[in-house]
Amino acid sequence: MGGEDFFGDGSNLVREFNLNDITALAPGAQPTPSNEIPKSLVKALDTFMIGATFKRTKDPEQNCAFLCHVSTRTSDHRHIVGLLRKYKSDLTTALKSKNPKVVARLREAYDDLASSHDDLKDSSFDSLIEAIEFFSPGITVKLVNGETDEDVAVKSPYNLFVGGNKLGRGVTIKNLLVSYYGRNPRNPQADTVLQHARMYGYRRKDIGLLRLFLPPQLHVVFKAINKMERSLRDLIAKNSNEEFRGIYVESGLSPTRKNILAPGSVGVYSGGSNYNPAQILRDASVKMMTDKVDKMLEKIKDKGFAEMSIEGIQSIISLMKPDDAHSEYVWNSVAISNSIGQFAKLQKHNNGYVYVDRGRDLEANRRETAGILAGGEFSSVPGDKVALYLLRTNERRGRWAAWWPQVRFPDGRYAFAFAI
Repeated sequence: MGGEDFFGDGSNLVREFNLNDITALAPGAQPTPSNEIPKSLVKALDTFMIGATFKRTKDPEQNCAFLCHVSTRTSDHRHIVGLLRKYKSDLTTALKSKNPKVVARLREAYDDLASSHDDLKDSSFDSLIEAIEFFSPGITVKLVNGETDEDVAVKSPYNLFVGGNKLGRGVTIKNLLVSYYGRNPRNPQADTVLQHARMYGYRRKDIGLLRLFLPPQLHVVFKAINKMERSLRDLIAKNSNEEFRGIYVESGLSPTRKNILAPGSVGVYSGGSNYNPAQILRDASVKMMTDKVDKMLEKIKDKGFAEMSIEGIQSIISLMKPDDAHSEYVWNSVAISNSIGQFAKLQKHNNGYVYVDRGRDLEANRRETAGILAGGEFSSVPGDKVALYLLRTNERRGRWAAWWPQVRFPDGRYAFAFAI
């Protein structure tokens, strides 16, 4: 199980939850944090209990694990441990009294897992509830303070692990079914997927029982990072004997975490690929820049293209204003511009192509690696040089007109990698 299983376009293993739930779980220095368990965490725990119990009814030796990984502060860890112990106590009491609300809640978790696991779908829900009632007193809640496999040994039927940095590297969690993850959502780093990917590993036989709970702000970042990594892997597979040229982009880009000894280049723009912002700003702040681009492109007819200097293309890109609220963290104007300049220098190109079309009714967000244009319009521009496609959106419903860019790098055996 790897990135494509969790973050590929066809994945059904991720469940999103509200970012505010992390604040409740990681109260920091609050003197009296709330003892109320966020609904999203309850849902994740219920999902784990159904999946783990199903595995145990098939094989009594199957001890399973749940991971809650949302903070680096030990005070937060202790608070979460208390919440998980409360969940254990409440669940045991509720099932003994056949509490209808708790049973209905578990039924929702059962239906969710049944949608991806045929054997579970054919099993008896009532029998699973009886088994949970019997086994739930054996739930173990553990705060992980070390960084060895022994610290996360699954010795009980249900193992609920809580931790921070020590869970990020070098630890393998056996039979990990459900992860509740929310580390650093306000400052995402591209290496997070590899450093904190405890959900990856040899879990293919349990794929229908696996779930990863994430805030949407992290989900979109992880999906974008997975696409960048996949593009590099695809390029290596096609051109395994070629060298890769990395560039260092300093201005406008955040470095990887400072405590990483050997930060890698994780953002990738590869040959033959297209990149564009997921969305562009269309408020009054873009009017002056739109007017400048209008003037720079006035000699190029609609649905036509012309050669332009690399410096001119870079200047236009600097006038683009993506909407950061919808960013997938693939498009970065500074990184794109520097990559174009480096490509032109290596290939000894002075010019690239600029394609222009005005009056476009573009509204919906776009994937940052899928391109805005395709088909005849896209292929009308020769593929031997860098191409910048520029689509001018219409002004309507209080939204200002703006230019939406798409960059295409020529086919070739190269990739530009950078830290984001």
